[in-house]
Amino acid sequence: MKTGYKILSAILGLLMMASGIYCLMTPGLTFMTVGWLIGCNMIADAAGNIITWKERKDEGMADGWTLAGAIASLAFGIVLLGSNALQLSVDMFVAYLAAAWLLVIGIMRFVRSMKLRRFHRALNTKIVAKRWWVVMLNGIVLIALGILSLMNPTITAFAIGTMMGLNILFAGVNLISTACAA
Repeated sequence: MKTGYKILSAILGLLMMASGIYCLMTPGLTFMTVGWLIGCNMIADAAGNIITWKERKDEGMADGWTLAGAIASLAFGIVLLGSNALQLSVDMFVAYLAAAWLLVIGIMRFVRSMKLRRFHRALNTKIVAKRWWVVMLNGIVLIALGILSLMNPTITAFAIGTMMGLNILFAGVNLISTACAA
């Protein structure tokens, strides 16, 4: 890797680390950007599809519906970015969806642990399914977190904001380590 690219990568890594730390310090504010990010991605996707539509149509990979979908994405993205109430609705939907996901996964793990327990007892195994109770404990914890998150989605919002911050922080560390290793 050329020296200029190494320096640029290191600078971008430092900026991402600073952004990640900021996100970790303000997880609620970080979470509140989810609706904005979705709107920006809708617009970016629509712009890309509209720009390349003609070439893809000539190759037989796009039709009028593709263009109509891109225009709809553009319109919805603009509406989403223009409405704080709609952004808040998307943010809260994501929080409730994450809470419901925790609850469903917890129930599935609990049911799986019961099957593992029956399997372990029926076959009197020494190794297979010996630790069925770990899966059950994990399921119980996820069910409790899911219920708690459904009752208070702010908890989920802060958890998601924290995870976003950690992801950005580690991506910055990765850029710096790549620059140093290359």
